[in-house]
Amino acid sequence: MKVMLVNTYYYPEIVGGAEYSVKKLAEQLQRDNNEVVVLCTGDEFKDEYIDDIFVRRIRPQNACRSLNADKARSAKKLLRRMQDIWNPRNAAMIERILTEEKPDVIHTNGLYDITPIIWTIARQHNIRVVHTIRDYYLMCPLVSCACENKRFTCKFSNNLCRIHRAKNRKATRYVDCVTAPSRITLNTLCDHGFFGNAKKIVIPNATDYDMQAVHSILEKREVKDSVKFVYLGTLSEKKGIKWLIESFNSVSTHFANAELFLAGKGELEQYIKESCIKNPKIHYEGFLSEAEVGKLLSQMDVLVCPSLWNEPFGRVVLDAFKNAMPAIVSNRGALPELVSDHETGRIVCVEEEDALEKAMTEYIESPDTIYRHAKSAVSELEKYSLAEQANRFTRAAYQG
Repeated sequence: MKVMLVNTYYYPEIVGGAEYSVKKLAEQLQRDNNEVVVLCTGDEFKDEYIDDIFVRRIRPQNACRSLNADKARSAKKLLRRMQDIWNPRNAAMIERILTEEKPDVIHTNGLYDITPIIWTIARQHNIRVVHTIRDYYLMCPLVSCACENKRFTCKFSNNLCRIHRAKNRKATRYVDCVTAPSRITLNTLCDHGFFGNAKKIVIPNATDYDMQAVHSILEKREVKDSVKFVYLGTLSEKKGIKWLIESFNSVSTHFANAELFLAGKGELEQYIKESCIKNPKIHYEGFLSEAEVGKLLSQMDVLVCPSLWNEPFGRVVLDAFKNAMPAIVSNRGALPELVSDHETGRIVCVEEEDALEKAMTEYIESPDTIYRHAKSAVSELEKYSLAEQANRFTRAAYQG
């Protein structure tokens, strides 16, 4: 079977967890004897092989790329938003590539800059279309459905939002199968009338791991006098960064044996650096490569993911599990689907200001709990193997 995976970005352009997920899926599908080609965007037209995967980069005919939008003037930003609703200027490029590649299945993921026009063209070529929801782009021009209000919830009030949503909702009629890595993400769009004609499946994201190595990490995880907490991801308000820093500052006032490490990039980077100066128990590691992330996690004890918005999945939780550590997560989005409270970590309520502080304190006061929760977390990994994920896509999504 020939599968074309479509995502706005592809390695080495890594914006978030979606890019890692798409790359891992592409490589596993190819290992399973499928022919795989990736279609993504770039600053220039370029065909290349990356880790034996054929990648075709197109330069979108937009006012600016979404990756560079923050640096653009307001007029260009607005025009780009409008083009993301529907951009026929990209149609000729997509038409040419589909004609050349002739895939059996197009599996779309992130579509900003490319737009859902690819579904219309695929239907014209009688190509099966599978779409994986990795964010809320189809409902929200800001991608997150998290307006900058106190509760980080979508207000559904902007005219551009309504046009964006209506146009994309109509386009989803060309999708044969829709998947999402979590129930809440799939239901969020389907409950608003998206993908009315599509088969609907939950297929969790996956991660690669060596179970022997994971058990080796677990065996070496001993009860220690100190506890190292770690955060990985975007440094933004909606990710709960300020809540995490404030909670840890309170914790570290009472416990000298706790440290907090943060890795990532984003708008709150300067805030993090200032927090490190004020509290020497907080450490900023910068933006790390996949290998550097693994090295950092091997030295940590508990991962913290305190998001204030509805996370579509939460890939960092899998990173914690394969490094034999529990995770403290918020009760937003898909995160509670990944963690079993008091078994593989803790689920904290964002409406309770001291909930995060209490969860961290529990691990500090009872460090043997870290090992017990880590052991349970390791047993969850089989659900998230790359082979199982690829098999589910091939069996349930690609073949109808």
